[in-house]
Amino acid sequence: MRLLIVRSCAVGDFVLNLPAIRALALAYPGARFTLVGNPGTLALARTFVEVEAIHSMDSRPWANLFVGPLPDLGGYDAAWVWMKDATVAENLQRSGISKVFHAEAFPATGHAAAHLLSTIHLPAPELPDLWDSQSQRIILHPGSGGAFKVWPHFTALAAALPSAAVLLGPADAPLDTANPRIENLALTDVAELLRQCRIFVGSDSGITHLAAYWGAPTVALFGPTDPQIWGPIGRRVIILRKPALADITVDEVLRLL
Repeated sequence: MRLLIVRSCAVGDFVLNLPAIRALALAYPGARFTLVGNPGTLALARTFVEVEAIHSMDSRPWANLFVGPLPDLGGYDAAWVWMKDATVAENLQRSGISKVFHAEAFPATGHAAAHLLSTIHLPAPELPDLWDSQSQRIILHPGSGGAFKVWPHFTALAAALPSAAVLLGPADAPLDTANPRIENLALTDVAELLRQCRIFVGSDSGITHLAAYWGAPTVALFGPTDPQIWGPIGRRVIILRKPALADITVDEVLRLL
């Protein structure tokens, strides 16, 4: 079978969508997936399902689905679209895909991953265990998609752990420490790096979700966002939360490492 997934979202949101995509793969053995959204993020699915193709939602012809059907889109047995608006799903059906399923991407209540699974009416697959620690390295990630979610004491934590590596994305501000830095990696390379570390420490971010779901020991620092909805899922996750993120102390984090 050829299955089409339309999911345009940030890294953490897509990681929370992976259980649903893996459940579809289990329900349709041998299925090949075409994914449409953010290509760099969607590439993470290759670890778990057979990906036939990945396309950008911003490129043609896929972007045209916001205004009408596509004339030559046959060949897909079914499509799943997780978006607030139903326009793309409706235009996929008008393009000749007989089975198109549309659902809201974000939950009204409960955990986001559980919500996404509920939209396909399939049980949760077993959590993956890709952790294969090949070093004693601790990795710190002092970034997030929202500055209000970043724990403000990463510089002090890094100074207390001089051998810990600091992982930086293109939008992350560097720490004023002498710690080794890891920069300019593709997400798939970040995933490989994280599954080999001894432990990872991060705020509420896509990279924290990635570390947790791949099975790395993960300390996730939460403040204003609710982990009951947005918490990372994985086999070795500790979520440390205080309503005021700054109230989480360096000593509290060090005791978990």
